Amino acid sequence: MGQTNYIVAIELSSSKVTGAVGIETYNGMKIIATASTRVDGYISKGVVRNVDKTSEAITYIINSLEPNLIGENGEEIMIKKAYVSLAGLTIHSIQSKIARGFDTYTKITSDIINEMELENDYRFQVPEGYSKVQVITQEYKVDGKTDHNPVGAPAMTIEGCYLNIVIKKQFLEQLKESFRQANVEIEDSFIAARMDADILLTKDARRNGCALVNIGAETTTISIYNNDNLRMLKVLPLGSNNITKDLCTEQISYDEAEVIKITRGYKASGNEKEPIDNETASNIINARMGEILQNVKYQIEESGEMIHNIIFTGGGSRLKNISLLFEEYLPNFKTSIVADPQLAFECKPGVNTFGIFTTALYGLLNQGKVNCCEEVKYTQEPQAAAGELFSADAMIGNDTAHEEENAVVNPEEEERKRREEQERKRKEEEVERKKKEKERIKKEKEEKIKIQKEKTKKGMRDLFDSFKTFFQDATSEDENDEINRDEE
Repeated sequence: MGQTNYIVAIELSSSKVTGAVGIETYNGMKIIATASTRVDGYISKGVVRNVDKTSEAITYIINSLEPNLIGENGEEIMIKKAYVSLAGLTIHSIQSKIARGFDTYTKITSDIINEMELENDYRFQVPEGYSKVQVITQEYKVDGKTDHNPVGAPAMTIEGCYLNIVIKKQFLEQLKESFRQANVEIEDSFIAARMDADILLTKDARRNGCALVNIGAETTTISIYNNDNLRMLKVLPLGSNNITKDLCTEQISYDEAEVIKITRGYKASGNEKEPIDNETASNIINARMGEILQNVKYQIEESGEMIHNIIFTGGGSRLKNISLLFEEYLPNFKTSIVADPQLAFECKPGVNTFGIFTTALYGLLNQGKVNCCEEVKYTQEPQAAAGELFSADAMIGNDTAHEEENAVVNPEEEERKRREEQERKRKEEEVERKKKEKERIKKEKEEKIKIQKEKTKKGMRDLFDSFKTFFQDATSEDENDEINRDEE
């Protein structure tokens, strides 16, 4: 059997950093490990704000994944590379066109098409402070008529329509630095919105025209498709966390606000007494989500594309009764909600995917081709062969011979050996450090589980005590009523 191919995927979002490892089998991808950690402000609106904290989060993900990676012969496996998704506020699309005219009818060749693509790369003016990360050929217009594959067609004119995806340089630099500090190489990166569309949208939906709207924690991403091509990509600085923050203004904690947002939703129903009444909750959700939907509508109209179908995804699209708001703010559009896809990959028993596995991770694992891991090999000190244990010099004890031998040693060879020894020690120290870190993480997880169990037990005891008190009070009231009736 050949070498195991480990594919590592890492997604950085405004709410959490997640990671997954899959191996390529004869039956397809198999998930063998997942990990997740919450983000506390150091990634905002999908953009790395604090490199050190982000690096620590990536390191935590790596250290959580690696203990699950064991070679066929029990070798320890170390993660060296990862596939990463690109998202966030700074990413957007810009259209461009390249035209050619001919004196006579000319057959369009692949060379002409390639030259036009190169010309677009050369002529397209990337906004200052941005980098171009992808160019999508949308279509060609041959003598004014749309043609997706014009090679071989005779024409007097041809126009190429391109969509250039750009992202802020600073974001890319901070992302790369975060992974560099975590000693993980970015093997390749892919645009999260495009992976979402590939997984969640049918070919008919992309061909007939639709908008895919991902409502995340701090951003909302709008991808508009028509004629089976991406027409516009836009990220809004608005997300479901805006709702949570507004609920917090009612003098409740962030965690309480999250629970109300998720469980009660729009047209809230639930306990009116705690912690805020239903009408207030509904009004806040309506205001903030309405703001997002109005901006979505505006961006669709600005695109100029004939879109009638809007597909929603992301955590913000799963609020209770959210479809009622779609009807209120988007009455002229057919709206629907798609959940994260059912995991088509096989999973190793015991691997947790709930709350971790997203379309981005799913897409990254699908895209991954290069092995992202390597086996840890321990270097042993060289030993003398049996026939060399008693050399002539050793037996005779000829000090002069040793001196002559040392005198002709190549300094470069000595330096090479010294560097090799340093590298061996460094690797051993790194392995030992990782082992200690994994043990620490394991202990932390065990301690958290223990604390959670204690909290659960205490909660059950408190609940039992409250019920006990309730029934005692009720019994006492009944007894008092009986006494009062007897006295009367």
